[in-house]
Amino acid sequence: MRRLVATGLVVVVLFALTGAGGCSSRDDGSSPEAAVQSLIAAARAGDRLAVYQRFGPRTRAHIDDLLSSARRTGATRVLRPEDLVTVGWVPPAWEAAGTRLLHRDGDDAEVEVYSGAGDRQSVRVVREAKSWKVELPLR
Repeated sequence: MRRLVATGLVVVVLFALTGAGGCSSRDDGSSPEAAVQSLIAAARAGDRLAVYQRFGPRTRAHIDDLLSSARRTGATRVLRPEDLVTVGWVPPAWEAAGTRLLHRDGDDAEVEVYSGAGDRQSVRVVREAKSWKVELPLR
């Protein structure tokens, strides 16, 4: 159960750093920046399923592993992957003013989310099929 909480906290940390103000409402993964903007918009809306769907394969696999572990240890409640996505526990540490592509190399990219006050957070994005997805900094 502690591992389940830890995953939720990682998601909360991401959104506490990025906020959502000023980001485009574009909801596709056609570019690395659009993928990050889409994730931020889904988080701001509190749409856990949409947030989960915007995660990259490594992040989704980590969440699925946590679910499997919970089932093996006798969890009585049937959880879905999006049940482990926690949105809105804490207010954002700062509001995002926009995003910019830092670098892109094939199917891997890094996008910076920044605030008007100069706060910055780097986000890794990967291409899966024809869509870009966000990978959380998991341990």
